[in-house]
Amino acid sequence: MHRTSTPLFFLAFATLAACGGSASSTASSSGGSSTSASSGGTGGASSASTGAQSSTTGTTGAGASSTSSVSASASSSSGGGDALAASFVYVGCNRIQKADWDPVANPSSSNTAQLTRTFADVTALPDKPTHFFFTGDLVLSLDPNTSVLAGQLDAWAQLFASDPSGIAAKVPLVPMVGNHEMLLKTKINGTKVELSNPGADAVWTSWTAAHGFDSHAGNGPTQAAPNADALSDDQSRLTYSFDDGAVHYVVLNTDTLTTAPDPATGSTQIGWIAMSWLAADLAAAQAKAAVQHIAVFGHKPIVSPSGATGSDAIINPAFTGAIASLLDQTGKVRGYFCAHAHLWDAQKLPGQRGVYQVIAGNGGSQVETAWAQPTYGFTEVRFYQSGKVGVARHDRPVPAPYYQSPAAPAQGQPELVIVP
Repeated sequence: MHRTSTPLFFLAFATLAACGGSASSTASSSGGSSTSASSGGTGGASSASTGAQSSTTGTTGAGASSTSSVSASASSSSGGGDALAASFVYVGCNRIQKADWDPVANPSSSNTAQLTRTFADVTALPDKPTHFFFTGDLVLSLDPNTSVLAGQLDAWAQLFASDPSGIAAKVPLVPMVGNHEMLLKTKINGTKVELSNPGADAVWTSWTAAHGFDSHAGNGPTQAAPNADALSDDQSRLTYSFDDGAVHYVVLNTDTLTTAPDPATGSTQIGWIAMSWLAADLAAAQAKAAVQHIAVFGHKPIVSPSGATGSDAIINPAFTGAIASLLDQTGKVRGYFCAHAHLWDAQKLPGQRGVYQVIAGNGGSQVETAWAQPTYGFTEVRFYQSGKVGVARHDRPVPAPYYQSPAAPAQGQPELVIVP
């Protein structure tokens, strides 16, 4: 596991970091809650309910449990008589394992059975989502040779464009980078580690431009002076924000290429966040009268599911306290939506408001072995006219092997109300 050094600008967030610390300590000391709300392999009803305990298992197999409130209705439009104003869908982690990848038969390195089923299910939703956010790990890569990444991404884009559901013409896609797009894997002293891959940024930005996936990108942070976020290149098309109606969306690269060295590896630090840019962007959105909701996306979680403490299982630990406090103190933030862990988990981040972090890393990658009732699928986030925000999973069974085709249609689950 890598060690981190505290960036200079982080001192500016000292007052925000009062609830900070490591992923495991913040979750336990602040009384944050977690729920898996998981269904069984048959796509049955959610196991989480008001006043009931449930648990998830994170990337290291540690367990945690707490309570959660779930609405009685899974309807996408009624909301208990509350009209739906807008919705989006998201999921992450669809890439298969390296041992299971056949580059000839499957050049995209994706779990194509689950991916195409998700495309079909999303287009069949009764309420059309405004966007489909894919929160990283679309492809396998982690290869120092960036041509491997480029080839996998191009093949993935072809799957999207040619899918029989017609999703490319129906639901705007916002793909985001994960560690498998941004990092490389190598050995240091006999141990496999993930390090920054400087050439990956250019591959990603060229790919999104070539396929029209960058229509909202461009207003993010750069390395221009004073470079408060210690960036080593232009990140404005990997981290950025945009408004759509009353919702402000923030897309974060959670493995931003930085100039800050990692003394343990000799590389730059991973899990880096452009915190100064994020603070300014959230402040501007909070002050904008037309914005009623803010949704923040990243690949890596802020706090680990089920108390896992691996340093590469979350964002850079130097930022966890500050970002949790920033989201908590920005009143219009409705949630942090991420992936990375191959499971589904919802828990409240440290803070007075209890902003939810929702992990939807069950897009098709091999699920965590300790996840008791695993499902594949996607997650729908609904904004209601009253201001209520609900999260609804759409689950399908995990086959054996996990990449088996065809995949069963997803079944909607009861809604988890995350606001108020």
